[in-house]
Amino acid sequence: MAASSPSISPQREIAPPGRESGKRPRVIVVDDEVGVLRLCERLLSRAGFEAIAFGQPYLALDYLKAHSADVLVVDSRMPEMDGFALMEQARLYHPNLAVVVMSGFANVEMALEALHHGANGMLIKPFERSAELVEAVRRAIAHHRRQEETARLAALQPLFDVIEVLLSETHMTALQRLIIAKTAEVLPNTATGLYMWTKNDSQGKLLAAQGTVPPPDASCWQRVRNTSRLCVLSRQNSETPGEENILLDQYHWHHALATAVQRGEREYGLLVAREQPPAFHTEIDGTVLGILARLAATALENTRLYEDLRHSLSKLERSQRALAQAEKMAAIGRLTASLAHEVNNPIQAVRNSLYLATHPRVSPAQQQAYIQTAREEVERLSTLIHRMLNFYRPGSAERHAVKLPHLIERMIGLLKEEFAQRHITVVNEVPDDLPPIIGVEDQLHQVLLNLLLNALEAMPEGGVLYLLGWTEENEVVVAVEDTGPGVPPDLSERIFEPLVSTKPNGTGLGLAVSYNIIAAHNGNLLLSKPRRGSGAAFHIRLPLPAASEASLRGG
Repeated sequence: MAASSPSISPQREIAPPGRESGKRPRVIVVDDEVGVLRLCERLLSRAGFEAIAFGQPYLALDYLKAHSADVLVVDSRMPEMDGFALMEQARLYHPNLAVVVMSGFANVEMALEALHHGANGMLIKPFERSAELVEAVRRAIAHHRRQEETARLAALQPLFDVIEVLLSETHMTALQRLIIAKTAEVLPNTATGLYMWTKNDSQGKLLAAQGTVPPPDASCWQRVRNTSRLCVLSRQNSETPGEENILLDQYHWHHALATAVQRGEREYGLLVAREQPPAFHTEIDGTVLGILARLAATALENTRLYEDLRHSLSKLERSQRALAQAEKMAAIGRLTASLAHEVNNPIQAVRNSLYLATHPRVSPAQQQAYIQTAREEVERLSTLIHRMLNFYRPGSAERHAVKLPHLIERMIGLLKEEFAQRHITVVNEVPDDLPPIIGVEDQLHQVLLNLLLNALEAMPEGGVLYLLGWTEENEVVVAVEDTGPGVPPDLSERIFEPLVSTKPNGTGLGLAVSYNIIAAHNGNLLLSKPRRGSGAAFHIRLPLPAASEASLRGG
């Protein structure tokens, strides 16, 4: 039987977890004795509870299948079903249900059995005082709260491992699968869904799922996103909206939880569902799901930043490689243009000498002289071409010991004729015993050629080019200085930036590429005060082998 109860305002201190404030705690009383049933109903209603009484356990169980409750007060011995069996069946639908067992047998065995079945309190019939029932219910609620706190702490423990795992994954697809797997691990379920909505796509998208889950525009998500609260879908919850009950039927779910978290312009949602009892514990499992959703949202945002960074770095590396190659080809073009007439002069000399050597009126002695001249010009041409090939030939990226004095001598020899044509005096004061450095010879070729060509072009009317070398602490320093106009003060701070040039038709790439090459060698390229010259002074600082190897090991 069921009876209505008077409307009495509940006491806040006895409101159980999971019930909204302002609602009276609902107590289901089940006993086959009508007198006890009515007494319990009256006492509980007077104390501020919503008391609903049943004389048959199966009627109480049918009620609990469709309605929520906070406390179950049940007789331990009933003809159709004992109280312990009813308690176990009821908790399949309401895991957070507190239970008080009533019994007319005051013995240790009965108390142990009640504890074994997880009862939160026990009451001996008949009541000596009318307040005993109310006190027992209140104690059961308090005891149940303590149990829930303990269970909540136990449920949160696995999240510490989840935090480390989720935050260490930086690939988006793998992270999405990992979130689904870890959610199913912490909250065992039939179906799990990970969702995302953006301002530009209010319909949202399903990022990953296990099992069959609803689309991101389902009614439950609309309610969650509008209220920012946990959505509970349950066949036992009479307050579940009709369209969401339809959702339960459509996916054959018994119970489901859904929550959403806002992160910047994106909103992430996490849903878990079960097809069979037990239902999720609304208080504990809801808290865990909320934490998982926040962790997932943070991990997804971090991974998005990592992927953007990886994409930017990859794009930057490709640009730098293309820039270096473009500048190298530009340097080769400048070198080729400056040497074109030097190649043409020997060719013309050979051509004229051979023509004269074959003239019928030329004496044998003159023929030999012309042939010797042609031979010398061919050797000169061969030397020029050989020097060009040494620079043009693709170099190995493998690092090895490089002797800078020898490299500088080769660069000077390569441009010797051009320096002479421009009336530029080269003063090479790089000592032969300058310690070798560890580097890529081809790349250092390019840096030196860029600096020498810049100095050459800075002195169109002639001047002096100084090449200096020395050691400082753990570094080798090579200076390229000239007597040209120097670098304007307004450009000195930006001279190594791309597209910054002191030349009218300059690309502004040579120094930028050279700077990056030296930086990749753990060194530095600086615009410094000249030691000997009066114009621009560029100092290349490279670590000695011991310091370079230590830096490479540290990197």
